[in-house]
Amino acid sequence: MAISDLSTGDSRTPATSPGSLSHPALSSGDRRWKRLTDQGNEAYAQGDIPLALAAYTDALTEAERLFDAVAGDRGSVPVPVIFNISCHNLAELFERSGETAKAEACYQMAYDRLLETARCPSGPLELRIVCAQHLKHALAMLVQHLHRHGAADDRIGAIISKAHHAVYAVYQVAEHAAQADDSCAHCNVTLS
Repeated sequence: MAISDLSTGDSRTPATSPGSLSHPALSSGDRRWKRLTDQGNEAYAQGDIPLALAAYTDALTEAERLFDAVAGDRGSVPVPVIFNISCHNLAELFERSGETAKAEACYQMAYDRLLETARCPSGPLELRIVCAQHLKHALAMLVQHLHRHGAADDRIGAIISKAHHAVYAVYQVAEHAAQADDSCAHCNVTLS
């Protein structure tokens, strides 16, 4: 049911952790997130929708906490994928329960958070890059949902355009950072 590996696009296999966090202070959060996600997957597989919803909601809360900690601490952690998985698990649960507005809100939440973080010029470049990489998955799921439910083409086009502009901007900053040295006077980029 849940998203296991956002790089494969397989949305029918149980969610798993995208790898251990490299920031020691956050590794227990990663384990907690994985445990909650696994509980949600198991509950869903057994048909216990209320328990799955509770576990996925708790997993999303943990993913948000991890995301906030990484953004504030400038650490290098795969929280964008954790956050994406959590939002998409809830979205899929709502979608299958016929609650399309709630599903859309979850897909939109993943897209918005990754877009906002990728576009933040004061954010750590590593985090911005990872958000840009995972934005394509959030974008794909949101657009697929919107197409399925008859959203206007201009709305979908605007969402796609914002993502493309954000990814391109991050790419430009990353290219500049790779070529610039420490004495680059106009380069105000936080690398990590």
